[in-house]
Amino acid sequence: MVKVAVDLNSDDNAGITDAMIGRIKITPADIILILSLLAMAVLWFVMVFLNGEPGAFVEVHNEQGPYKVYRLDHDLVISVPGPVGESIVKIQSNEVYMESSPCPNKVCIHTGKIKYAGESIVCIPNKVYIFIRAGKDEVDAVTY
Repeated sequence: MVKVAVDLNSDDNAGITDAMIGRIKITPADIILILSLLAMAVLWFVMVFLNGEPGAFVEVHNEQGPYKVYRLDHDLVISVPGPVGESIVKIQSNEVYMESSPCPNKVCIHTGKIKYAGESIVCIPNKVYIFIRAGKDEVDAVTY
């Protein structure tokens, strides 16, 4: 065990005093900062998770590029080939998830079920990518 001692009477402490070690003073500006960060976090949560657009299509990609596109409202079990082996993707009840994969850490399986447009599951070792797309293909912006 390593013990660290601080000598409060030493000049090497860069201005540390007994009051600084014993108590931290919160100013009104700190409270405003904390409340504004909390409000932004709540707003982000509402916009991303509670206001998500439901997906309509599932795009499956492997190391060669786009593999296939499936409708999200049809229950299917899909076998996707990859360099490590076959990943099993399951579409069920308008949700998609990675049922099994030969990758070592299984991060793609632990991602869980996804159902909103823009969500994705990625298996990096097996080079399999699953993306949910919205039903409408609208142009977001046009540049000249």
